[in-house]
Amino acid sequence: MHSGRDENEPSTDLRTYEPGSADQLTASPRPDIVPHDSGARELLTRMLTLQAVVYGLPSVYQYASMCAQCAPSGADDLWQLNEFAHSREPAGPDYQAFRVPNVDTLYSNAWLDLTHGPVRLDLPDFGNRYYTLNFLDAYSNASNISARTHPGHNRFLIATTDWTGPVPPDCTLFRVATPLMWILLRIQVFEPDDLPNVHRLQNAVHIHHDDDRHRTWPVLDQAQVETSPEAFFRALDASLRINGTPLRDAAHVRQFRALGVCAADGNPGEPDESSRKGMRAGFDDALGLLAQSRSLLGESVGTGWTQVLDKGAHGDNFLARAVMNFVGLAANVVEENCSYNTYVDVTGEPLTGAGDHAYRIDLADPPPAEAFWSITLYEAETGRLYDAPRARYSVGSGAGSEHAAASDGPAVITVSTAPPTDESAWLPCPPYRFFLVLRMYQPKVAAMTGRWRPPPVSRTGSVGDRR
Repeated sequence: MHSGRDENEPSTDLRTYEPGSADQLTASPRPDIVPHDSGARELLTRMLTLQAVVYGLPSVYQYASMCAQCAPSGADDLWQLNEFAHSREPAGPDYQAFRVPNVDTLYSNAWLDLTHGPVRLDLPDFGNRYYTLNFLDAYSNASNISARTHPGHNRFLIATTDWTGPVPPDCTLFRVATPLMWILLRIQVFEPDDLPNVHRLQNAVHIHHDDDRHRTWPVLDQAQVETSPEAFFRALDASLRINGTPLRDAAHVRQFRALGVCAADGNPGEPDESSRKGMRAGFDDALGLLAQSRSLLGESVGTGWTQVLDKGAHGDNFLARAVMNFVGLAANVVEENCSYNTYVDVTGEPLTGAGDHAYRIDLADPPPAEAFWSITLYEAETGRLYDAPRARYSVGSGAGSEHAAASDGPAVITVSTAPPTDESAWLPCPPYRFFLVLRMYQPKVAAMTGRWRPPPVSRTGSVGDRR
């Protein structure tokens, strides 16, 4: 059948080839040239630094996060690897691990170290309760063990793609991309009285490993890597040496040797003054670029909401990947958590409780989720949860019981500084600007294809003046 395209026209896909397969083509083993002129050297360093930050930010931020949780506190202490740290309460306004947390689940974190080989992961029976173990590789690409991906499986052998060996007959082999993997375990909480049940499930998740936790990895502080190019590159160098890089990225990453990253002799050396100036300028360029690109992560759905795209599935989109992690770590794939956000009402005006503004969300056609859905409110300035009355940070369908349907949530939500006088569900807001996040856990096809769209957030007047 004719495709409609002239076969003589160039393909829109980029042709790839292996240079070593051509006759007589060879490659220089020497490092690339470095300009003698200080201005040219500064310009080169500035350009490479911008590229290195855009490429490496997810890896660096995750490495620093691992250090914050797992690094030894004293000379004789060991790295706390291959074990879970459990949050025993849902996130609140003081939650610090990352911005824009959900309040529907309890979080547990573990950093897997597979440099010595696979580990075994044992899970309890979660029943009808939503859960997921969100695996993030060193570049923030996500995969999941959940009821969606592995129904009925409770024992796994977690191994890198290059590991070869026998798999125990009672284990399901789960391949991951990098030796360092971040697991973010989320378990649904129904009501405050349900917390002991979730704690028992958390305690029943076990990682079995060889218990050798002696490591000589550098320890980098989160605040340092976010402000210092030198600290950023030390973390990037460490992560690249431990985790490696995808084959298709290797030539791109080799450029960063001029910045001291993965230097051939293992010693990055001391940059001269021109190179330091270029690094600082390129670092600032990159952070400015990421900050200005935040709005590009989503796509307007036409009702005032923006759907967050390609979470946890970045491919070669290095800038989008960097911006996603610059905004917040640990984004899951849309098949597990489809989310929308809005900072404005249906008219485009910023959402704010100033002047006792009040809003209405009509959910007669509920969000199509297999598991459950929620709408959560955050402060626009900080990305933190608003310290709401009665700790009411969210409303939705997930706080009922194990047997509640995903469509059992409220049909109408009022967002206001004071409780509504009608029967609508109340989502308290602050007397200043805020934003909303709608999450659907295990969304149905209607959400994935855009057939369902979130309803508009409509201004209803002021508190006590419902129109």
